[in-house]
This record gives sequence, C-alpha cells and structure tokens, in this order.
Amino acid sequence: MAQLESTVTIVRPVEEVFRFFLDLDKNASKTDPNVDSVAKTPEGPTGPGTTFYFRQKALGRMRETTTTFVSLEPNRKIEMEARLGPLRPKGAITFDQTNRGTTVSVRLNPNPVGPLKLLSPVFARIGQKFWDERFARLKAALESSPRIEADHTG
Repeated sequence: MAQLESTVTIVRPVEEVFRFFLDLDKNASKTDPNVDSVAKTPEGPTGPGTTFYFRQKALGRMRETTTTFVSLEPNRKIEMEARLGPLRPKGAITFDQTNRGTTVSVRLNPNPVGPLKLLSPVFARIGQKFWDERFARLKAALESSPRIEADHTG
C-alpha cells in the first residue's frame, strides 16, 4: 500500500499549530494559493465529524473536494479522510512539541478508486510533493504572523 509522508518543524507552540488546522475554513487560503473558498459543517467548534468543503483550482479548472476530521486528540493528532476526485485519502496529521517548536507530520494513503488503484505509488509521490510544498507555506505563514491565541477547544 503506497503512503505519503511529510514532516515540518514550526517555531510555534503546539497549541497554536493545532488551532491553525482546526480553523481550516479561515486558514487554508493562507497555505494554498489555489483555494477559492472553504466552508465548514457543522458550525461551531471543530470536532470529530467536522467536514470542510473546498473549492480550489486544479489543472486549470475549479474543483470541489472534502476533508472530514474523523477523530481528534487535542494538540496531538487529527485523523482524517477526504474525497479528491478519484482519490479517497485516509490518514493522520500528528503534532509533537519539541524544544524547537512543533513537529507536524502527515501520513496518508492516497487510496485511489477502481482501476486507478494501480497508480497508487504515483499518487503517493504527487501527494508527497504537494504536502512538502503546503508545509513550507504553513511554516512561513505561522512563523511570520503574530501569535494565535489557542482556546483549547476541539
């Protein structure tokens, strides 16, 4: 089974980095220039079952994708699943406080449907590049912005 993995260390407290991910409806456009809009359901605090609906440019056209948070361990882990065209990625984002800040890691199986399963290693390599670039933008955005107050919900 092909899997993508990407890791970054961000010089910010774990609570702040975790909060950034909980507020994808407000923050996704800061780390992905292709995001046109993000809607969250249900309203209120992000928790298990929260789904984010993205409209973003891909391959020259607008597409709609979803990401659902399956489970949350505050300031430690977000398990998620998504629908990205023919892909149904599943996996987790983990957060570890270190002396240098917060280490964030993503591990996902791209999980293509139908005959595209044969291309799973290709999708994993593409996803790896995508997450490496996203994490570089996330690091830049968080380290150059004022501190975000964590409200410890989620």
